[in-house]
Amino acid sequence: MTEIIKQGVQILNAAEYEKIRSQLNQVHQLIFDGMLFTGMRIEEFWRFIEHPEWFHADRQFVELPPGSILKVKAKMRERTVLLSNIGTRAIRDLVGAVYRGEIKHITKQGWGQNLRRAAIKAGMNIQVMDAKTGKPRYTVAPKMLRKTWISWLMLCYPEDGLRIASSSGHDTGTLMRHYLSMPFSPQEKEQIRAYVIGWANRT
Repeated sequence: MTEIIKQGVQILNAAEYEKIRSQLNQVHQLIFDGMLFTGMRIEEFWRFIEHPEWFHADRQFVELPPGSILKVKAKMRERTVLLSNIGTRAIRDLVGAVYRGEIKHITKQGWGQNLRRAAIKAGMNIQVMDAKTGKPRYTVAPKMLRKTWISWLMLCYPEDGLRIASSSGHDTGTLMRHYLSMPFSPQEKEQIRAYVIGWANRT
């Protein structure tokens, strides 16, 4: 099946997520899940790793307080990152590993290399030809996880765009332009739904 490529990166379906994840070591699986199920920017994620107390398992969210969102162009300076049921379990496992000292910072470049190696081992295509330059360009990259998660939420809960925007730190215009019409098949949607159940108490 043809990959979904948006803004130069691949948007994973559930099967592709599982394929890449299966080729990562146990610690990298925790980081992979943490980045996916929070939809955080990579800088925000590593800031959270420094402050695992921001995770509130009982209410299924991560609080990003003022000063934690470092991107200059970010619309919000603080936000509540809502989690699905599976996401809450993933972050609980991640936070446990943080407290045990198992999670070490990985540079954006290094993490991108890890993801591409895993995707290649999983038999996935990681490049497309750039129409402007005529040269190959990687479609598997760290920001792929954030874009995938927002796409999944918009696929399953399109009427809840305001909360998706608030949780992800986007504006609603960006969601409408880039995430509303992802061409997932009905079967892919059903597979994805299992990962988003419980997000903002949705079923």
